[in-house]
Amino acid sequence: MISIPQTDPLVPHEHHLANGRKLYCFPSATELVKIDLLSEAGSAYQQEPLVAAAANKLFSVASERMDAERLSEFMDFRGIIVESNNTALQSTATFYTLSRHLGDLLPVIDDLVHAPAFPEREFGIYRRERRQKIMASQQKSSDMARRLFYESLFSFDHPLGAYATPTDADRLDLDMVKRHYADYHRAGDMDIVLAGHVDDRLLAAIDDRFGHDTPSDSPKHLSLPLPSPTSHLSPLTFHLPSSVQSTIRVGRILPLRWDDIDYARLTLLVTLLGGYFGSRLMSNLREDKGYTYGIYARTQIYRGVIVFYITADVAGSVVNEAEKEIMLELQRLVDEPVAGDELDLVRTVLAGDFLRSVDGIFERSARFCDMLGSDITERFTDNLREAIQSTTSADLQRLAATYLASEQMTICRAGAL
Repeated sequence: MISIPQTDPLVPHEHHLANGRKLYCFPSATELVKIDLLSEAGSAYQQEPLVAAAANKLFSVASERMDAERLSEFMDFRGIIVESNNTALQSTATFYTLSRHLGDLLPVIDDLVHAPAFPEREFGIYRRERRQKIMASQQKSSDMARRLFYESLFSFDHPLGAYATPTDADRLDLDMVKRHYADYHRAGDMDIVLAGHVDDRLLAAIDDRFGHDTPSDSPKHLSLPLPSPTSHLSPLTFHLPSSVQSTIRVGRILPLRWDDIDYARLTLLVTLLGGYFGSRLMSNLREDKGYTYGIYARTQIYRGVIVFYITADVAGSVVNEAEKEIMLELQRLVDEPVAGDELDLVRTVLAGDFLRSVDGIFERSARFCDMLGSDITERFTDNLREAIQSTTSADLQRLAATYLASEQMTICRAGAL
């Protein structure tokens, strides 16, 4: 029987700051250090489109003590990498550096967090670049199919269904960006995750910089609202005359929680369907029919919501045929039991995927940050381990009939149709 080899629990070392907040640590012998600053400040909290992403990106470009040009030179000279990521609920700023530069970097991070400058020039550049990216995405079939899919599942008023337009970029207001940062990027409420060369001196320095910020009495912590179930078997279509291909996206909201053992078992079914190169969808639509270079099936966990989807880029001339084959593969899962050798292969694939996701201290740290943002605990790993070991063909057939029946699906297509 295939199983996941025993790994260390994805539980960090915890250090309590002077203000009571937890500091999460993944120490290792490497000389690199990764610092994640996580704030409950994503797009669900913004008053206007793009405000949350702008606040998360722009706070790290300049402080009141160091302008954008000096800060850029400071980072480049030391090889420090700064990244930002924004989701519906969470905003994350990540700093990668060598441990020998921490003495220089931590005061700069302190200044950026507590006294960001939000300079007009960099704001103007960001707004122009964001407008150009939005316009470019409107010509990509994959982007438009994804927008159509999530809007149809959640509605445009839902944080997961909304999307920005070029006009939203034109209307982006710097004062509103500053207010969003002040309201939601409170230093006393941030989660800080350290990975790499973590020692007592770094912990003391972090405590000195961030251990005296007062946490909120009741910090905001939303769960995404779950909309009423929808399905659109008649494809929702977005035409892109200039596109040379089309994108199909098929899926639904799953009425499951992440800690349900059936969700862990469902990950085996989704992997079998479209989670690796030899999956059923890939074998059918790529290897046999030649409709696509790649097709895959996934589930995505958000806080309070789980989405299942299948997506593929195909030529416009074979969209209907490709959709038909996708539906046939879904129906096969309902009608036919999975053979033992195929199930064992999927067990091996899923076990390997999990081990790769925790192979390295930065990978473990990133996975923990995702879990922290989605309110997921180690029970997820325990369930996955149990599912890989014990799920049967009958379990998969039951799950397919319950959650992946074709009539439950929403179908969206965009491109040259």
